[in-house]
Amino acid sequence: MLAGRTDNDDACHGLVPERSDQPRGPHTRARRRLLTAHSAPTRANTPTPGSLTDEQLRVLAASDWAPPRIAALDTNTIATADAITRALLAESVRETLERRLAAERPYGTYDDTRAGHDAFSRGVVKDYDHGNHHLARATIRLADPGLVTHAALSALGLPDTDATIIDELAQASDPNPIMRVLADAALLDLDRYATGRGLRYSRVGTALMLAAPNDQRLADAIDTVAAAAINTGARLTDVTTQYIDEEKALASIGIDPWDTRSSDEPTGKADRILYVGRDGARVHVKAGRVLVDAPGSLPAASVPKNSVTRIVLSGNVGLSAGARSWAMRGGVDVVCLSRRGSYQGTLIGANRGAHASRLLAQVALTGDHARRVRLAGALISAKIRGQIHVLTCIARRDQAVHVADTTAHMHAWRRSLAGVRTLDEIMGIEGACSNAYFDALAACVPADVTFNGRSRRPPRDLPNAALSYGYAILLSECVGALHAAGLEPSLGIAHAPTDKRPSLALDLMEQFRPLLVDQTVMALLRTRNLRLEHGVVEAEAGGVRLGADGKKILVDAYEAACQRSVTGALPGYSGSWRRHIAHSAQMLARAIAEPDYQ
Repeated sequence: MLAGRTDNDDACHGLVPERSDQPRGPHTRARRRLLTAHSAPTRANTPTPGSLTDEQLRVLAASDWAPPRIAALDTNTIATADAITRALLAESVRETLERRLAAERPYGTYDDTRAGHDAFSRGVVKDYDHGNHHLARATIRLADPGLVTHAALSALGLPDTDATIIDELAQASDPNPIMRVLADAALLDLDRYATGRGLRYSRVGTALMLAAPNDQRLADAIDTVAAAAINTGARLTDVTTQYIDEEKALASIGIDPWDTRSSDEPTGKADRILYVGRDGARVHVKAGRVLVDAPGSLPAASVPKNSVTRIVLSGNVGLSAGARSWAMRGGVDVVCLSRRGSYQGTLIGANRGAHASRLLAQVALTGDHARRVRLAGALISAKIRGQIHVLTCIARRDQAVHVADTTAHMHAWRRSLAGVRTLDEIMGIEGACSNAYFDALAACVPADVTFNGRSRRPPRDLPNAALSYGYAILLSECVGALHAAGLEPSLGIAHAPTDKRPSLALDLMEQFRPLLVDQTVMALLRTRNLRLEHGVVEAEAGGVRLGADGKKILVDAYEAACQRSVTGALPGYSGSWRRHIAHSAQMLARAIAEPDYQ
């Protein structure tokens, strides 16, 4: 049933939560959508089939309106409900379907909204900028519209038995708010196949764009997608091809390249993170500035105090008492890393401690196995989604990279999270996905770079040294975000609570590992910005660590990624990656404190 437990993506119970009587639950949000969705008033005595009349809307808008109490969603509930309740249920289901669809979308596919069309255009421009001037436009449709619901439910990991409920709800409003989402979701399997093959494939709604560097590659891409579409019950229609040279530019097909290119630039005031990694350096404050003295006592850096938001110390770096007091009073986190890059801890002021109510909620959660499994599944599902995104992005840029089989297995493992009942099962799936993922990444680095999968304590090669250093920086970000959200970092969910590590920070960072660190490190390796000489072999300790130059290269690239504004990483939220981390910590805090929070 739709009200039963399904996937873990959104940390919710099905398409409509079992307890939908909360004061600010899904029906309250559905009410808001119904009250604002009607572009023109209807005649009270001649309503459009399935829509609400003016009188019904007035009932819904009344100040004393209360959401209906729905214990479970089934055909009998829908059949006996009044028109207002049916419309509310339809909107609630649409909202959850949209959330699930957003979590399942592979790279290169977008929702059929203004923002989605803008993102679609940016994707086309990005492909064009990488030398893919041969474009094909097409329309893609399901061959049998009657199979839309079943195809969509399968792609979203929902049971086929839910089709009868959706069919009942389909009559709740006109136009049907659910079928548009399902029609989009029904094409997910095709999206996954095309992006897994590394094709420069972009889709919004039924509009499809393929890009390639030459005629033959484009023809091959069309053949591949057309054949895959037939195998998934769809058809490619109205196919047109065009070569867009520098003179015609993309404006000839209705895309303004300048508007789309500028949208990728960082927005707002940039965060100022001070990284100090030179052994023997010392950080202190004087005359309103933060000073970094090199070993020879010469000032290596001088920045205004009010511009610094975080300080990261790596290796043998000193911190004066004055600088420590200023940072703790001013809410500036001081992160300490080892020379090798492992996370050691963070200095946090007294005003950033955990809130008692949330600490108690965390303690209670440690004994609630079912909730921990549900939340852990959501966190690991997001991580696997990010790993698939990284692989498909690499394959999209490099036709020699083949990840379709790997991503197909990872999709299947991710979907299997819906049926898990223990944390060990979740971590087993996470381990299988990570092994396959890093094996695929190892095949994507330059031939002269050794990378045989993930290794740590110590890292055995340059890629692993860079990954470990990046993860340590990311972990410190997550610790700070959790403190800001009033949470204790040691009380983990997927990772067991322990005194030895910030387990909850490890949970929070899972979804950001591939998107912020892995993607950054792979880009540096593949562009030769990070090279073998940037690694330092440690003969006594064994393994490899990043040298000073390698750390600077990685830190600069990581910071550029953190400042980049993104949309869609979290449904309904946009901002820099660093703001995404902070927002995810706040969402996690609510999920811990409020059992019914979606």
